[in-house]
Amino acid sequence: MGKIVLNDMECEIPSSWQDQGMVTLTIPSTDKNVRPNVICTKEQLAEAVDLQTYFAKIKEAVKARGIQNFQILDEREIKIAGLPAMQMVCVWDLEAIKQMMGENQEGIQNIQPGQKVQQIQVSFIKDQTAVNLTASFPADQFDLYARPFQKFLATIKFN
Repeated sequence: MGKIVLNDMECEIPSSWQDQGMVTLTIPSTDKNVRPNVICTKEQLAEAVDLQTYFAKIKEAVKARGIQNFQILDEREIKIAGLPAMQMVCVWDLEAIKQMMGENQEGIQNIQPGQKVQQIQVSFIKDQTAVNLTASFPADQFDLYARPFQKFLATIKFN
């Protein structure tokens, strides 16, 4: 039997269950309009796939959102828990999201012209389990929030 531990919650997982899914973590912010977050997605792959192929799929999914002004700033191989991982940093203007979603969506009203979001995508594979971490921060505060995210990546380990 396995277990899930999230901060102050813990639960037992029957051995016949698969732990595929998503967890969203929010990094503290002093700005009430900014909610920097990290989305952790874990996926059991149906068949073995190499990291480059998996990461290409993630990258294409991000590009397929059709966000105007989308730009990849950096892409590189890194290590997570001793495993090869791919990291991509991208940026886009939030005004494009506002146009795509419409003016009336919650939280959209606070978007200002020229406001940008910068995002880090990190993907790695352990056995046949793929993990993708997506961290989104205001571009003008990217360095501030990227530091705790990089510290978070350094804590990842497998039992």
